[in-house]
Amino acid sequence: MAKDMKGQVEALVITPEWMPGNPVDEVQVTWEGLVGDKHYGLTMKAGSSQKPYPKGTEVRNVRQISIVSAEELNEIAEAMQLPVVKPAWVGANVMLSGIEGLTQLPPGSRLYFENGVGIVIEGENMPCTTAGGSLQKQYPDRIDITSAFPKKAIGKRGLVGWVERPGTIRKGENVLVRLAQDVRN
Repeated sequence: MAKDMKGQVEALVITPEWMPGNPVDEVQVTWEGLVGDKHYGLTMKAGSSQKPYPKGTEVRNVRQISIVSAEELNEIAEAMQLPVVKPAWVGANVMLSGIEGLTQLPPGSRLYFENGVGIVIEGENMPCTTAGGSLQKQYPDRIDITSAFPKKAIGKRGLVGWVERPGTIRKGENVLVRLAQDVRN
């Protein structure tokens, strides 16, 4: 049995339409996700990652929340020779610190927030040129960011998940990580 990990909420972001999102001090979490966020909903339209369903088919939304690591965003910034990569710039909702290898947590792992919210990890949030384009806008003097981001952020862009228990998440609160193989214990 692996040991539980502990971390802390460093930033919270709501993205109503397009990146960058809006940093907030707390978020309301319902069964549908984060109130006011563009990924809010019990269902979503299938895309390339939901094959074999035809594009546009209504499926369960397992991408309600995007979670990143402060440490991994710092690694991305260093690899891209940027001063900083903020969570709002790459479409993240929650930035945690203190959880080594966050992006590599296995699907089915759970995040238990201090105020009662529970999130189930679905899997890695693959880096894309959409997030790269948002990051590019923050550094207009650099012309290579949109295409470089997916390569430099692989294995470090964080995770997506869905709500297991609603409530409120506040900046600064603690979070417990229970790995998938330990969830039943």
